[in-house]
Amino acid sequence: MRHRRMLYITSLCLLVVALLLAACGPFGGNPTSTPTVGNLSTRVVSTNPTIDQLVRNVLVNMQQHAWNPRARTGNVVTGGLYINWKMSEPSLTNAVRPGPDGNPQHNHDPQVDLFYLSALAQYHQLHPQDHSFDSDIAQMTTVVLAEFGAYSVPKGWIYFYLLNDGLLLHNRDLVNEAHTTAVNFFDTWYVPSRGLVYDKSHSPGDYAVDHSLMCGAALIDAGQRWNQPNWVKAGKNTIDHILAVAIDPGYNLFYNSVVLNKDGKDVPQNYQAKPSTQGQAVDALVTAYMLTHTTHYLDVAGQVLQSLFRSGLWDSARGGLYFAIDMKQGLLLTDYKETRSQTLVLLALHHFNQVSAQFTQQERQLTAVITDHFYQATYHGFFYRVKSDFQVYVSRPNAGIGVEDYFTTEAMGSALDALQATELP
Repeated sequence: MRHRRMLYITSLCLLVVALLLAACGPFGGNPTSTPTVGNLSTRVVSTNPTIDQLVRNVLVNMQQHAWNPRARTGNVVTGGLYINWKMSEPSLTNAVRPGPDGNPQHNHDPQVDLFYLSALAQYHQLHPQDHSFDSDIAQMTTVVLAEFGAYSVPKGWIYFYLLNDGLLLHNRDLVNEAHTTAVNFFDTWYVPSRGLVYDKSHSPGDYAVDHSLMCGAALIDAGQRWNQPNWVKAGKNTIDHILAVAIDPGYNLFYNSVVLNKDGKDVPQNYQAKPSTQGQAVDALVTAYMLTHTTHYLDVAGQVLQSLFRSGLWDSARGGLYFAIDMKQGLLLTDYKETRSQTLVLLALHHFNQVSAQFTQQERQLTAVITDHFYQATYHGFFYRVKSDFQVYVSRPNAGIGVEDYFTTEAMGSALDALQATELP
């Protein structure tokens, strides 16, 4: 899967998290204590019939075609979701580079399972009387619990998805997995001498900017929930460190990734400003602001959103966000538009607007682009990417699968997550 940075995050439901914090507060006790998994209000701010029908159509499509009984996690057949399938012929699956055993049908990314479970949990929250997907929720809960029990990669969005799913589904085991994920962020990936979560397994160490920012937000949230002040401090340190070194001064946008050179200084590794990175970074900052009331976090988030829409990344003629800007060369990369870039920015816009309604027009425009242009209405799904004019993208020889008319479970889960988040309180 092309998580490139990171996933997701998803989009995480920041306002649901805020609601949970308000309702439950930080949880005391020792580091292994578990918060009460109570009932959440099923009240919604508003429902959008277009979004509701789209979401249900995609979920039915996934219910019928997404499950891959041959999927392997490691070397074990666990089942899971296909990476992709051909839009008009769902029996043609996993058009990807083969895995270690040479059989692409075994290829599997647990992250898309988590996306799917999140989309199902949100749908259940929004439509509690519809039990069409109860068996899918049960199946995917079992799969996710098996896949993320000892998760330890510095991708902060994973924590929020596990936590939110556990609270929406009243599942203590998922909440416990979120706790374990936070423990690993702190114990394995946080380096106090640098005040930073980064991938120290690499040489030299490096980090995807959005992933580490989201790890910072996750540590703040988990530290407050489980009464771990050292986690809160580590989360704040991580965010403050990245804000000081990872924003391009000319574009006022985040670099894609940063490397720690031999002198221990942070140096841009990838100068591309991707909308997906900006969206997830803004989400992390809004989350951190809601948890700490540090206005600097919200100020930077707003400045980045403003820069994003002024940078040329937004296609003013047709709508949608281009792939990236190479900030080192001053080059706008317009060959295609990624679905996840739209969805992660939509999450960021929506969550920012819930705190300070400065970007409501952009949120409406981006929602319409996703529902009207990225959504493939005949077969009910989303591609990984489309051409700049929203036609089917054709990858260059040896650089993809050719005609990319394949639905991807990553894009579908990400789109459902973002669209439904706009309906949640």
